[in-house]
Amino acid sequence: MKIVVDRQLLESIQPRVDSSVEWMSLDDYDRNPGSHTVDGFILRSITKVREHTYPTWVDTPPSFVITATAGLDHLDTQWLESLGIQWRHCPGANARAVAEYVVAALLWMTQGDFTGSLGIVGVGATGQAVEKLALDLGWQVVPYDPPRERREASLETSMVDSGRFISASMEELMKCDAATFHVPRVETGQDPTYPLWGQEELFASNASWIIQASRGGIIEEGALYDWATKGGKLACDVWEGEPLVNQPLLEASTIATPHIAGYSYQARSKAITQVLHHLASFGIPCTNTPTHEGKSCLAEVDSYSTCSELVEILHPWMGHAEPFKKELLETYLNQGDRVRQKEVFRQWRTQTPLRAEFSEWTVRASDHKTFPWLTPLGVQITR
Repeated sequence: MKIVVDRQLLESIQPRVDSSVEWMSLDDYDRNPGSHTVDGFILRSITKVREHTYPTWVDTPPSFVITATAGLDHLDTQWLESLGIQWRHCPGANARAVAEYVVAALLWMTQGDFTGSLGIVGVGATGQAVEKLALDLGWQVVPYDPPRERREASLETSMVDSGRFISASMEELMKCDAATFHVPRVETGQDPTYPLWGQEELFASNASWIIQASRGGIIEEGALYDWATKGGKLACDVWEGEPLVNQPLLEASTIATPHIAGYSYQARSKAITQVLHHLASFGIPCTNTPTHEGKSCLAEVDSYSTCSELVEILHPWMGHAEPFKKELLETYLNQGDRVRQKEVFRQWRTQTPLRAEFSEWTVRASDHKTFPWLTPLGVQITR
């Protein structure tokens, strides 16, 4: 049994899988894919699996492809199925991490003073995690997901009507003070999401803050730029052409990050657990499960005085965002060096250390009184 694995996942997976498995890094495989016959792949979202990226699979297909991510945009699942290749993903593994990004961004952009309504567009695993955190903070939430409402209404279950999801209306969504997006990229069918919002929706909306941590292009980027330059506050984590990004939109973003909203020690651990489960379902023995990779952290008691400074400690990407944005913009000034632009995006995305989620942090008791949002977010009190 030979499995190709993304180098960033190898260290977490290899020790927990039977020693009979032979491993090859994705980098080594991609240097000459036609010369290798392998049984399976374990990938991340940065690897695009299409017929034009892996044409040799038509003649020598692997048995399975596992992506250690919730999203599937990078996999052409129809093509895989046409070749008889089984595929698996890890839904929900990073839901809490993305939810913490949304909350951190709103707290940072408002200096901890957000008290309005939050529209949640897409209420799957991630949207529900956002909803829970927002409710814990005492915010008003407006969950918008008509497809989910229709799906649950059509289920023949014993679920009582009150237990079924009821979506807010578009009119209710448009009244929200902030909006965050958590939908898959769907280009066809009854509920396309590409794009979901454009000029009309953005300027009809009451939202002063938007968090785009869904998929690039879900909100039309030209319209989003216009909205942001007219006073809207935008936290943008996903970009339609990534690793290339829309330069004007990058400049207009209040917070700009390289598709890392779902990155944390805990999200990685949950994803690895699901990957091991998938491997076992393919008959590959797994010897143990991942250990908890997070660790308790102690914020330096004298290192912050404002809400934004504390948020940057608890969620370091709120502090990394500006240096990332500055370095990436410098590449555009250098005669539009596209190779360097891609390199900068990927370096920031892959080389910045994973963060610990809020529950792994302890902060002094006095600051729980000064910043009352700490406790509902699960931040512990220093003993």
